[in-house]
Amino acid sequence: MGTNQIRELLHEYINKADDRLINLMYAMVQSDMKEDDYELSTTHREILDERIASHEANPTAGSSWKEVKARIKSQL
Repeated sequence: MGTNQIRELLHEYINKADDRLINLMYAMVQSDMKEDDYELSTTHREILDERIASHEANPTAGSSWKEVKARIKSQL
């Protein structure tokens, strides 16, 4: 049986499985994945690079979390 056939069968099985089995399967997949398995798209990488460069150019710009919370609370 080829990979594509297995994928199709798994999709069919998942669509019919009960919540308990779905949660078990999800936990297995999550435990198998590592942080290194994820890659940013080129667009996301560019956005992050721009934001890092902006911060490095002016690290004191912006507000602290404490200031942000106080500002929001004052508007309530």
